[in-house]
Amino acid sequence: MARIASEAKAGYYPTPAHEMALICARLKVEPGACVSILDPCAGEGEALKMLGDVITRYGATAKTYAVELESSRAAKCKGIADFTLHCPYENARISAKSFALMWLNPPYTERNGQRVEVEFLRNLTEPGKSKLQNGGLLGFCIPQHVLKDAAALLAVRFDNIRVYRFTDTNFPVFKQVVVFGYQRAKGKFGPEVRQVREWLKALAGTDPKLIPALDVEDGVSFNVPASEREVTLFRGAVEDPREIAKDIDSAPEWDIEWLLLPKKSNVTLKPPVLPLKPTHTAVAIAAGAIGGNMGSHLLVGRTKKVIDRTVIPPEDEHDDEKVILTERHVTNIRVFTREGVFELE
Repeated sequence: MARIASEAKAGYYPTPAHEMALICARLKVEPGACVSILDPCAGEGEALKMLGDVITRYGATAKTYAVELESSRAAKCKGIADFTLHCPYENARISAKSFALMWLNPPYTERNGQRVEVEFLRNLTEPGKSKLQNGGLLGFCIPQHVLKDAAALLAVRFDNIRVYRFTDTNFPVFKQVVVFGYQRAKGKFGPEVRQVREWLKALAGTDPKLIPALDVEDGVSFNVPASEREVTLFRGAVEDPREIAKDIDSAPEWDIEWLLLPKKSNVTLKPPVLPLKPTHTAVAIAAGAIGGNMGSHLLVGRTKKVIDRTVIPPEDEHDDEKVILTERHVTNIRVFTREGVFELE
């Protein structure tokens, strides 16, 4: 138990291999199916690998997709998952409704008075934009008490919900439970949904012994459907220079484009009263006052407005969905060369 606790860094709690093996043992898939699996908090990719392996053992094909924010964990994950993005999940550009299975073990913490686990669930399963396809299977690993915060969202968006706790060996560490459920095409309301919501809230504070452990032999399994569409978009943030560099390197326009670039213009600017700070320089480049064609490379900057959208779902049929928009400006400075694209910090 002490080892597991020592691995918790910045809200990162990797699922113990023993519990993950029990989770995988409950999954079933038709032979020959192609299953795309998403882990938006992949860590070092161990849980994702186990999920892919169990799908393969059924004679199906697994494609594993990982998103990880922390650099050292993302580096390890790249050697395990088929596709790995090193960025916040909010900045990842991912095809909607393209995954048959999503394993979600988000950070266990609060932000702005809200549980981060619920924020992850809300953003990743938003109707119409969910990463899961309709009928796709969710595995949601959270502390037991967070069930109270996630109850309304789970009840509205998912069918056939089942809850299991970690085994007696690992449950005392972080008191985790795993919620299984199938994504609905759209939110659902009514007495049945309210009943599920209240049941989940009650589980949040109940005696853990009343929640079945993952190793209980109850004959329950969860069918993972075949993926209905390909993952056509799985990219990091738009500003990621590594992805742009790959695109530029393979572009045929390099054969003639370099010859057509505009020459550096001669512009005389008055010297500033005081030396420019990095922020001033970035603004000047973004405005086009300096930079451009530097001969052997291009120095380009831009400032764009970014609007962050947070959707808070209704908790019953009498409420309306609430949308919170937060506006911010981001300035990017890039150097374009034949060797690649480099972003200045």
